[in-house]
Amino acid sequence: MDRQASESAVRSHKSGGKTEQEPVVAMGTEMYKNLTMSCDATVHLLSHVKDERIKTSMTAALCYYEKKAGEVKKILCDHQAEAQEEGKMTRAMAHMGILMNTAIDATDSHIAEMLIEGCTMSATEAVKLRNQYRDKPGCEELVSLADDIANFEQNNIESLKQYL
Repeated sequence: MDRQASESAVRSHKSGGKTEQEPVVAMGTEMYKNLTMSCDATVHLLSHVKDERIKTSMTAALCYYEKKAGEVKKILCDHQAEAQEEGKMTRAMAHMGILMNTAIDATDSHIAEMLIEGCTMSATEAVKLRNQYRDKPGCEELVSLADDIANFEQNNIESLKQYL
């Protein structure tokens, strides 16, 4: 077996005719998708916000999501995996949901509620990924990032409650 084939066998294995990703790639791929969805949603929602304090908070969150997405992308690249965003349809549906929600009610209180829901989804996904991969070899850095993301989102939720 040549070196490349050996490395490939270590990274993935055949199971029922399907190739399974190595754990770090599977976890990193999901984290990257979640972070880029958070970026997209924040960007789409930002233009509807009137309160400068909420805008400032959202802008800081956007920078955080972009930074963490970059860290995850680097980990994926280190494992010869391509960072993939959610599909166009999923992203379009999320954008349409934001448009519909803000068309119905664009008050700062409602936008804060939408942000809290988004932060809750993000924190939940981070915790699920952390729990699923915490004992998998090579996932330590991503597990730590998932913890960081969950904590960041919990802090966001607490700070957004004042706008309800």
